[in-house]
Amino acid sequence: MPGLSRRSLLKAVAVGAAMPPRAFGQSGRPRIVVAVPTQPDYADPVMLNNTPALRMLSNAFDGLLRIDFSVNMAVKPAIAETWRRIDSTSVEFTLRPGVKFHDGSTVTASDVVFSLGKKRRLGPTGSGNTVASQYQQTIASVQATGPSTVLVTTKSPDPAIDKKLAAWSAQIVSETAFRKAGGWENWFKAPVGAGAYRVISNEKDVSLVLKSHDEYWGGLPPFASIEFRIVPEVASRVNGLLAGDYDLISDLLPDQFESIDASRFDIAGGAIANLRVLAIDTTAPFLSDRRIRQALSLAIDRDLIIAQLWRGRIDVPNGAQYPMFGDVYDPSFPAPAYDPEKARTLVRQAAYNGDPIVYRLLNNWYPNQVLTAQILVQMWKAVGLNVVLHPMENFSQVYAKPAHAIWDESFLPSWPDPTSMVWRQHAPGGSQHALKIWDSPQYQSVGAAFAQSSDGEQRKQLARRALEIFAEEVPFIILHNNGAFYAKRRKLAWAPYSALVMDFGPFNPANKATQ
Repeated sequence: MPGLSRRSLLKAVAVGAAMPPRAFGQSGRPRIVVAVPTQPDYADPVMLNNTPALRMLSNAFDGLLRIDFSVNMAVKPAIAETWRRIDSTSVEFTLRPGVKFHDGSTVTASDVVFSLGKKRRLGPTGSGNTVASQYQQTIASVQATGPSTVLVTTKSPDPAIDKKLAAWSAQIVSETAFRKAGGWENWFKAPVGAGAYRVISNEKDVSLVLKSHDEYWGGLPPFASIEFRIVPEVASRVNGLLAGDYDLISDLLPDQFESIDASRFDIAGGAIANLRVLAIDTTAPFLSDRRIRQALSLAIDRDLIIAQLWRGRIDVPNGAQYPMFGDVYDPSFPAPAYDPEKARTLVRQAAYNGDPIVYRLLNNWYPNQVLTAQILVQMWKAVGLNVVLHPMENFSQVYAKPAHAIWDESFLPSWPDPTSMVWRQHAPGGSQHALKIWDSPQYQSVGAAFAQSSDGEQRKQLARRALEIFAEEVPFIILHNNGAFYAKRRKLAWAPYSALVMDFGPFNPANKATQ
């Protein structure tokens, strides 16, 4: 098939002479401007786990524990100095002494109880439509057992509860400041956490500004302030970097690398642990036949997509799993196959009559989303499948019932355990489960058993069986790992992780004072 490229979209990008670099870091810690396409809708971790929230707000809030993205998502102490499992449903945390909130007050056990409590999980409307309700749904109670100790009890055995409490949504906020705000709307304007930076302003479609929290328990933050400037168009971000307006830009695509002056700027990034998939409404006509779903997956030449759109800079995982899952990761499990002949055979066997299969498509919510969809449609056409793109304006339209369609999603491993991906989405209480697009009693049984098991060998077997079910039933189609690329000033001491978060705090090994 003919090559496809985004190169023509960037012909207008200036590559020649640019203005002199914007002065930064002349004395003391630098103040930097980071150009990104979007910002968080809500400045609070309990609400959403999307890309802008993780990128920016992870710098402003800390939990009892933290995930170290520089060492394969290892769980490490944070506001809690130590923790111990008492039994299969109870974990006790001992707080680090003297941790300060952004307003100078000290973190207490009462703040932890409030932050992880039901009221916070239910969110502004009281409906529980928050990511915290999904991530923390196994929590039965949170109790202060002393001035600096907190006991978290789960409804049933949950061997991953400490990992979940290190993940996004479980960050600790000031109970006093929340109550003083008088409501969620005011709270979102000036939240008080205990992270390396505090939120100064969050002006919609303009910027989100963070300032150093100099009393941060983890050490002095390396930047005086960070302004996340909202610049939706990638060409504008590139031009602004070249002109000296920005120190760092996100969401650079590989075919834009040539627009960056290598003598003045560095390009960083690569594949990240964020699995790009196509969700499938398996109740829809034809899509209810797993042979059609298998054919949709087998028709995809993932290597070609990666070569054409990503210059080989990303990859395809061995099923819906990552090495960070530890002992239950199975490197022998195969990546999704490319077999167009088998796909054609399955299409014939299913007696598919050529009726349109709807693909609900957003405009580049994910990098390279539209071009990927256009390539996929041609690949499916080559095996006899008539997939039609239906442009959507937002996810509310994408999720409108009846779906009877396929659409783009990503599965993020929010903590280092398989429960953080497909089970988080398709278990009772998960967002995909709520859409009622895949009913598999077998997977529900396997997933529930895995989520409660502490037996290493049993967990390995159950994790393998779950991967086999996904391959057999194809409730979603694995495309590839997502990619995240950045361009930055050479003098800016910062490096990305293989994750969505952009860590500007003292724990990022690259975040040293600019020389």
